[in-house]
Amino acid sequence: MKVWILIIGVSLALLFTITPVAIAFGDKTTDFQELRSEHFMIRYQDGVSKDYVYDIKKTGEKFYRIITQQFNLIRDKLWLWDNRAQVFIAKDQKEYLSKFGCSSWSGACVNYKAKIIYTYPNQKSFNSIFIHELTHIILHEYAGRNRLSLWLDEGVATYIEDKYSMGLYQRRLSYLQNAIKQGKHIPLSELIRTTSSVLTKKSADYVSLFYVESFSIVNFFSKRYGKYKFSNFLSRLKHGESIESAISKSFSDCRNYEELEKQWIKFYLK
Repeated sequence: MKVWILIIGVSLALLFTITPVAIAFGDKTTDFQELRSEHFMIRYQDGVSKDYVYDIKKTGEKFYRIITQQFNLIRDKLWLWDNRAQVFIAKDQKEYLSKFGCSSWSGACVNYKAKIIYTYPNQKSFNSIFIHELTHIILHEYAGRNRLSLWLDEGVATYIEDKYSMGLYQRRLSYLQNAIKQGKHIPLSELIRTTSSVLTKKSADYVSLFYVESFSIVNFFSKRYGKYKFSNFLSRLKHGESIESAISKSFSDCRNYEELEKQWIKFYLK
């Protein structure tokens, strides 16, 4: 199974592969050292800078709290002791590919269910990637993956990434506004049906627009209605409501997808 992670501002989308958890516990990781923090177990090869490992620890702990608090994503089981998330760091890309079997074009691969991130040092924009993937893990654990459409899953992850990283998606909103004015945006009826398997068959321009639109909807909810109403929306999903039902009960003038699209377009063209 594959998940598209687009870093706006680069020429191509980065593709991350969900990797089977089994590869993290075999002979291939016997040469890894370990650093433990309150919520993470970080395993790294010789040759990885200790400063880099401590930066990962600091970033992980900081954003574990920020992401959890942003939309009150309190899970039933905290990441403590044996339930901590894991980060495996290979010393370079060659070792990353041979140890973890990740795709050659990826900068990280993730097992959301097992809370494991595999990566290697010295990547451009790694903090953005790490924040994005950590948001996915926490959101999936909170709401359940089967309750998250791709647009919402990626919308929340890009919103958190944008808010606490380089702000690239905010700067791409003018691109979205032009697409709306020209009638070239992705209709909401199409956006909500888009899956990762569908997205992999689309052009780079379509993928770029998909991510900007997904971000823009979460940004619209948060700015128009406030983060507490958005938190209530996510809570409704956690407790089994459909996305459309949760939207209608959480946001007063968005009683269905059609009204949401009207309000969303009005918000960005005002």
